[in-house]
Amino acid sequence: PGRPARSRRRPWPGGATTGPETAHWPTSVMTYRYDFGDGTPAVTSDSPSVKHVYTKAGTFYANVTVDTGGGQPFTGRYAVQVKSTVPGPLTARATVQQVVPDQFDTSDAPPLGVRLDPSATSSPWPVAKLVVDYGDGSPAVTRNTFDPVVHGYASPGDYTVTVTVTDTAGRTSTAAYPFRAAYAPTGFLRTQPYRLADTREDANLDLTGGREVPFTLPTGTAPGANGVPGNVSTVVLNVTVTEATEDTHLTVWPTGQPRPTTSNVNVAAGRTSSNLVTVPIGDAKRISTMLNAGRAEVIVDVVGFYRPNGGDLFTPLSPTRLVDTRDSAKLGWGETRAVKVAGVGGVPTDATSVVLNLTSTETAVDTHLKVYPGGGSKPVSSNLNPEPGKDKSNQVVVPVGPDGTVNVYNNAGSTHVVLDVFGYYAPNGRARFTPTVPVRLTDTRNTPFAKPGPDSTTVVGGIPAGARAAVLNVTSTNTTDDSYLTVHAHGAPRPGTSNLNLLAGGTVPNHVTTPVGADGKVDVYNHVGSTDIIADLFGYFTDAWPTQG
Repeated sequence: PGRPARSRRRPWPGGATTGPETAHWPTSVMTYRYDFGDGTPAVTSDSPSVKHVYTKAGTFYANVTVDTGGGQPFTGRYAVQVKSTVPGPLTARATVQQVVPDQFDTSDAPPLGVRLDPSATSSPWPVAKLVVDYGDGSPAVTRNTFDPVVHGYASPGDYTVTVTVTDTAGRTSTAAYPFRAAYAPTGFLRTQPYRLADTREDANLDLTGGREVPFTLPTGTAPGANGVPGNVSTVVLNVTVTEATEDTHLTVWPTGQPRPTTSNVNVAAGRTSSNLVTVPIGDAKRISTMLNAGRAEVIVDVVGFYRPNGGDLFTPLSPTRLVDTRDSAKLGWGETRAVKVAGVGGVPTDATSVVLNLTSTETAVDTHLKVYPGGGSKPVSSNLNPEPGKDKSNQVVVPVGPDGTVNVYNNAGSTHVVLDVFGYYAPNGRARFTPTVPVRLTDTRNTPFAKPGPDSTTVVGGIPAGARAAVLNVTSTNTTDDSYLTVHAHGAPRPGTSNLNLLAGGTVPNHVTTPVGADGKVDVYNHVGSTDIIADLFGYFTDAWPTQG
């Protein structure tokens, strides 16, 4: 009684797993005899399932004989056909792509990410392990699945991603893929300015010369993110250095990358200096700071972010003066003055944010200025720290209020204020921003020529081809007279605005967003005296839409 045995086989070449359907055999079965039909000795086992590897290709018939131990063996009435083929080669294959989130994706994504998908690997045998080496010195990753995986690089550069696959037969295959880690073009996400850090209020933050001090930027689901997506790649900060014990400078850069030779804020002993800083976000969502010498306090305020496939686009403008209070009256103690920006100076009515250069002059007492959206609340952060007897400037990126204005607030004394517009952001703007590792484009201290003199123009090149505008940090030093610098597109008429206000014997930096000439160059004009000029590139804007004829 009962039915003949049937075999079962797994779908891997050259092998089969065979066993009877035991539900219809006597429960007193003791042993099974397996004949795989390929001339190999039969196998006797007390297990209802055995594994066998065929050593040659062909079609074979396997059967099972069952012995109940009672002297009446049950023999299968028919054999199961097994087709054995020679295993194909093990071939490691993968696709390697840059990680660029789409506009609806708000999840965490590294700014310099690679997505590796090894599912194209050809493996006739089951895979024992898959090892991925990203070529950046990080530990190789061992996996046992073909699921895609994402890795974030610390620095831009050229890397080799190596995939090694090992199967259960012990065979190994390796494939290598070149990958260039680079920042993707981004749009601007405006935000109400907020304070990220103030070392004056945290005894654990000791800003001393030569010591790296990182700050974490809350994004994604982190506490304090306030809706900032996890895939922002760059942050725009207003950084203030105060209570410096000696003349010094501060450098800001992405955590995890080598510290650049560039600087962002220069400050004299006992004084206060601010500068706008545009910097990619580094390892673990952090940016690092380091003071060159001495000790100082630093205040870091966030004014915006950039993210791929999202945000507003930038349109550069030939610099235009919006307001100069020397034509009317000084800004008084505690006074707030509204300045119309939408619909003025080339700024359209649908602009969401504007890029301004803020200058103070004829200042009565030490004070600070704040620029914020019309109709909005006055932020805790400041933009410029005017001093008596000095003309000071700082670039400002500020959202436009619902009424098309921005407010300028003066904390103490009185001062004249000058506002020049250099561009605007809007949903239908012109260009996307690509951040760079800070690159020194020009340093006249290192040239065999005389430093730029009065009424002279220094041509700065090296900006990537196709750039419509650039984000620079321009610094003057070894200055002989109080003067000013004007930065504009090479070949374009010099505008009646300024970017830096120079101080005799001082070192003055400023963040500069400027249109770029068709040849990737900008001009830096010095008014009087002579000064050395240092220009560092922090990013550039390229067309987001096809150029119209």
